[in-house]
Amino acid sequence: MFIKILTMKRLIPIILVSLTACQSNIDKALKSVSNDDLAKDIATISADSMLGRAPFTIGEERAVAYLEKRMAELGLEPVFENSYIQNVPMVSIISKVPDVINLSISNNPFELKANDDYCAWSPTTSPSIKINKADLIFAGFGINAPEYDWNDFNGIDVKGKIIVVLVNDPGFYTGDTALFKGNTMTYYGRWRYKFEEAERQGAIGCLIVHEDAPAGYPWDVAGSKNNTPQLYLDTPDLENKQCLVNGWITHNAAINLFKSCGLDYEASKRQATQRDFQSFSMSAMLSMNIENSHTKSVSKNVAGIIKGSEKPDEVIVYSAHWDHLGVGRVVNGDSIYNGASDNAAAIAWMFSIAKAFKSTGVAPKRSVLFFSPTAEESGLYGSAYFVANPPININKTIACINNDVILFLGKFKDVTVTGLGHSSLDELLAEEATKFGRYIAPDPNPENGMFFRSDQLPFLKAGVPSIFAKGYSHQEELGKGKTQELINSYWKNIYHKPQDEFVPERDNLDGLAEDVKLFFCFGNRLANEDIYPTWKKNSEFYKEK
Repeated sequence: MFIKILTMKRLIPIILVSLTACQSNIDKALKSVSNDDLAKDIATISADSMLGRAPFTIGEERAVAYLEKRMAELGLEPVFENSYIQNVPMVSIISKVPDVINLSISNNPFELKANDDYCAWSPTTSPSIKINKADLIFAGFGINAPEYDWNDFNGIDVKGKIIVVLVNDPGFYTGDTALFKGNTMTYYGRWRYKFEEAERQGAIGCLIVHEDAPAGYPWDVAGSKNNTPQLYLDTPDLENKQCLVNGWITHNAAINLFKSCGLDYEASKRQATQRDFQSFSMSAMLSMNIENSHTKSVSKNVAGIIKGSEKPDEVIVYSAHWDHLGVGRVVNGDSIYNGASDNAAAIAWMFSIAKAFKSTGVAPKRSVLFFSPTAEESGLYGSAYFVANPPININKTIACINNDVILFLGKFKDVTVTGLGHSSLDELLAEEATKFGRYIAPDPNPENGMFFRSDQLPFLKAGVPSIFAKGYSHQEELGKGKTQELINSYWKNIYHKPQDEFVPERDNLDGLAEDVKLFFCFGNRLANEDIYPTWKKNSEFYKEK
């Protein structure tokens, strides 16, 4: 007993010294966080000289060069065979669509005007698409989801036909929390899924009806794709698509189209939310020609790493995409889509976290990788390519911590988790948030489906527990109500517009700096403690082992 007590007495000072050193390292990291660093990165990455950072442009070259320079300055090691760069083979397709789409309804003509009524593009490298009198089918939500006992394609063959579908899920329109996930969008509600399912069903085209609330953004965002480059990963299936036309129609155009077909749009929409709904022919035929041109090129993922001292093959990933929309349609006299909040601010956040890790002077036990993918705005293609062609072992990737769309409003009381309830990362983040006097909040607009719209999604699909969180819904001085008003204004007036700019005299980065500190501490625990995040059984990404 005496020997044991003596041993413990000798160990206690060692433990205390170790804990003190650990806290000292964390203190060094937190002191390294600087609003000036954040402002410099945001201002540089979102400057007009970056021309909106569209892939395949001089804006990409400039942005990637800056990212490489910053990673080297921070002392991060290259990830891709002595390089910070991963080449991502891609195809840019421009679809020349007609000014007017012609439909025949009971032998009477009906027109949809480009930009005013519809936008469309062709996801194929085939040079010419000719659609002649294809039948229109109202296919409800265009969903085939066995786990929800839902199949809009049951009893109808849509091969060679054009389906018209609703955006979001049935639960959004009914308010029934037992129908899918109620107001919270699932992946089945995303427009990308609708096009994917149309391809699987053999439809020749898919037109989604746009409505602001269920889509989560105005027509200006959804309808901006006519005659503009669309990016895809360079894969053989681009030459052999079944679904040759993807697109949207406006709410008003849908109302008029259904009326011309002798249907009531609102009544048809209500029918589509019922489990016994049967998709049906609209007794209309659509004709259109599309001319495609395409360019094959290579875009760039950028990543650097801090190698772990004990478990270097186990990795924590921080991610923030670098790309934005380039130079586009003029809005209020400006055509450069600077993307300051989306996503220059998140890159600045990531770099400041990297600086914090390096400021400790001690390598973490696990490796920490800082990843800035391309082509997020085009469909998460950069992160999807990274996950499919990883420089690390994805099966030993402990977590992905992603950030996207930052509001420059100052300090927040909340930490909003988009996609709350998928893994034990939520509880770990709650523990760290409490230390900063903050609380965890769910996404105030789950109908927007943001959990499926940023770069954590490919990691989630690969089985990596991932989190997308930030200060967002409760600014300290403004309160929840006023903060929500500003959130609504952001999505309506700033998101994916040239107005997404950084103005140092106006924008308050205190909240972003606090998020840097919080997410450094969060990631530092994952990197240094024996934590293996687990899935929750109600997550669609949960799999039985």
